[in-house]
Amino acid sequence: MEKARELIVVADPDENVQSGFLRLFGGHFKVVCFSESDEALKFLKQNTATAIVFSCYNLPGRGGIAFLRACESVAPQAARVMLTRETSAEAVKRALNEGRAFMFLEKPCKPADLVSAVETAMAHHTQLSKDRALLERTLAGSVKLLIDMLALFHPDAFRRTGTVRKQALKLAGALGMKKTWELEMAVMLSPLGEALLPQQILARYRAARSLSEQERTVLERSPAQTRDLLKNIPQLEKVAEHLYLSARGFDGSGFPKDGPAGKEIPLVSRIVRLLTDLWYASPESGPDAAAFEALTINHRKYDPELLQVARSVLMDDVPQERQSKIAECYIRSLRPGDVLVDDALSESSHELVLSRGHLLTPTTIRRLIQFHQTAGVRQPIRVERHEVKEEDLVGTV
Repeated sequence: MEKARELIVVADPDENVQSGFLRLFGGHFKVVCFSESDEALKFLKQNTATAIVFSCYNLPGRGGIAFLRACESVAPQAARVMLTRETSAEAVKRALNEGRAFMFLEKPCKPADLVSAVETAMAHHTQLSKDRALLERTLAGSVKLLIDMLALFHPDAFRRTGTVRKQALKLAGALGMKKTWELEMAVMLSPLGEALLPQQILARYRAARSLSEQERTVLERSPAQTRDLLKNIPQLEKVAEHLYLSARGFDGSGFPKDGPAGKEIPLVSRIVRLLTDLWYASPESGPDAAAFEALTINHRKYDPELLQVARSVLMDDVPQERQSKIAECYIRSLRPGDVLVDDALSESSHELVLSRGHLLTPTTIRRLIQFHQTAGVRQPIRVERHEVKEEDLVGTV
């Protein structure tokens, strides 16, 4: 398989500039050229991992300064370089301050200088990517801790995150998504809006029962509340927007009423919407033909291509890479790494304590023990237990 090459985007209407970039760097990098800003931005939105963006100062469309500034939000890890004949102090100042350019190069630029600039910009992109990866791992750990805590107080709302996350990653692989961090965060945080809703409203909505005007108003505000809670957290701004639009139907139905439709809805939002509804349509054992048939009845709400891919990859018979077995355990014999097959319920009232699909940790096992000591937990508990090699147990407690 051919190794993926770093992507360089050139936005300049000068054909000599475009041919020069292709000649100098086409053998080592993937170079894509555009003559105006809008098409370049549209491309960048679909290729957010772009390494370097070159732009001329007087770029047709929105202009080079505004174009580079827009690139910062759609491809934040790309090194942005201004390449222009404008050499005034004012032009340089605007490129660096307003366009947030990493580098300013004067036309005409010697090939050696351009090669040196690409090497420097590529090193800058590499460092940005490493910093972003570290930040994402740190933030993901914090979100996971937050979800575990919220699941203790709102188990009904957060019961699906473990199962849906696995489905989302499988679906992302089939779609060729290279970056899944935003998707994973969106799935994990997607029940946040439900946790804020009164249970009677949520139950009536999920059962497709009629809602009063007041109840519908409360329901309509839920996506905005989720977005407002998350948008002020650094690096979660896009996740907040994805969740805000995840209640939007592919046909333009749903919330928000003035939102986008069709492919204009972000892919992450479309996936979250599809998998959330699939969860509620599925039995305890997971998605089946009847669940997909239920979604097909309201097929206009879902991306048809996405629905087809989901049906294909989530109902295949390919065995898991790691074999597992189902074990019936009493609480004292649960192990970290076990995955709940069924909901853990209280012994008397059948209240949800911990949801199916939850990956057990020492913390959650202690939670089950404590709950059992006070209120009682129905036992035995069925778990999916992966085979663990003897050497993997060394150093564990």
